[in-house]
Amino acid sequence: MAELIAVRRAVSAPARRRHLERTLTAYLFVGPALLVLCAFIVYPAVYSLLLSFYEWNGFTPQWGDFVGLENYATLVQDGIFWRAAVNSILFVAVRTPLEVGIAFGLALLLNQNIPGRSFLRTMFFVPVVMSLIVVTILFQRILEGNAGLLNTFLRAVGLDLLTRTWLGDPTTALPTVILISVWKNVGFSLVILLAGLQGLPGEVLEAARCDGADRRQLTLKVVVPLMKPIIAIATVLSIIGGLKVFDLIYILTRGGPSYATEVFATMLYREAFDLNEMGVASALAVIMVLVIMGTSRIQTLLLGRD
Repeated sequence: MAELIAVRRAVSAPARRRHLERTLTAYLFVGPALLVLCAFIVYPAVYSLLLSFYEWNGFTPQWGDFVGLENYATLVQDGIFWRAAVNSILFVAVRTPLEVGIAFGLALLLNQNIPGRSFLRTMFFVPVVMSLIVVTILFQRILEGNAGLLNTFLRAVGLDLLTRTWLGDPTTALPTVILISVWKNVGFSLVILLAGLQGLPGEVLEAARCDGADRRQLTLKVVVPLMKPIIAIATVLSIIGGLKVFDLIYILTRGGPSYATEVFATMLYREAFDLNEMGVASALAVIMVLVIMGTSRIQTLLLGRD
């Protein structure tokens, strides 16, 4: 019996050694990426979470007094915070259906054998890779109140009553920014959805055609149900992008006029670098992360249920 146990141990020892070597090798490969993740994501997140409980202006080497939840209370009592929350919700609620809906329609079109399909795919994706500075300058020239291209066209066709300072009017600033954002990002969702369409099982589509399904029935009864997971992914990415939007709004309107386009990210920037309220800005960053994580989790649960 003792000899049998000794033989088993002798046989299993090299196997355990090989397993340990493979494990160490895996950690060596993962280690650099893990260090980068901790340095640029985990550490800043923990730092911001801790800072949200302190008062600090960003100029002293040490944080100020511990204030607990006072920074969060300051945000809740700030009317601008609620204005930014409403604007963020509106931005996502309008942009996401437009972006994903238009992208899905274009994906259906470009999935057909039409002339110039490759050229159209490239053209729809061009705004995604364009520099944001170029995009904002382009639309500032188009939407300028006096000599902008849009107002000039409206005057030329006799629609002077429709002319306005599109980015300077509180009633049109946010819808205008949303439309610019849709134009800029619809190509990204298009690529995701088009890839999903091209990956659909051809035998299922062919079977539906053999059963007499026309194009509308094929799309609504077969393609859309099969595409639900891909549409959900595009929707989640669009929602997260909408909740994080900063650069487009900051360059175009800086959150104005009269906070008409103020969102979470622009308010965070203003609290941190204009008002030097680092604690309040960190509290707002924590709230943004919780909102984004909560939204992603809800969408993941819905996707899992489907």
